[in-house]
Amino acid sequence: MSTATRSYLAMLLSVIPGLGQLYLRKPLKGMILFLGVLSAGAVIYISSLPVNNWGDLVRFDELETWWEARQADKAVLTYPEKLAPGATEAKEKQEHDYHLYTFDDDYLFYIGLKFQKDLDNRIFSEGLQRAFKDNGVLLSKDAVILANKTGSRWRITHGNRAYAVRKLDGRLNIYAVKKLMYRPSWKFKISGFIQGIIFWTYAIFDGWKGRRGFNRRALKKKLKQAEQDTADESEQYQ
Repeated sequence: MSTATRSYLAMLLSVIPGLGQLYLRKPLKGMILFLGVLSAGAVIYISSLPVNNWGDLVRFDELETWWEARQADKAVLTYPEKLAPGATEAKEKQEHDYHLYTFDDDYLFYIGLKFQKDLDNRIFSEGLQRAFKDNGVLLSKDAVILANKTGSRWRITHGNRAYAVRKLDGRLNIYAVKKLMYRPSWKFKISGFIQGIIFWTYAIFDGWKGRRGFNRRALKKKLKQAEQDTADESEQYQ
């Protein structure tokens, strides 16, 4: 039902992981190996953003750590006129995070209706900025206001952070919008390289072993033919 002879053709086909396994009648294993290499390539790609050329796929030194980006972000919010060296670059890299999912809003605090006019006009005034600061939320004047529903619902975004504002019971409730983000990292890139090498090497080695799976269709055909031959022989004896 299977052979253990070396198959150099399957080994050569396995340069494209999964193709040699298809030749050896092992489609499930071939699909697993192909998806393994494909997912590794995807991890390498998205962990190399921004990708402008092929050289970006092997770059490690330009990705900021989460802590460095966070410290730079705090410096911009607290002392925008004294921007720390490298803070601009760190904030730009932070914008390359991937937004995967948005969670339900969490209530933070409320402000008075006197700020509704600013929200409707999409102006992040000094008074509105001070109201947020008094409640422990530091936002610069660069924050953007979007009206989801004029007169009742707004959204304030600042970098990767977002806050929902809802008019309810004569006041403006502020909610934090939680986001599940994916941050590209050199650690994920290395993991992708290792995964791709492992799957690709195994695909070639498995093709070289040449262990061929059995052809179910051919087996059923042979069994059916054997039953037919047996029936014919029985008719002859009768």
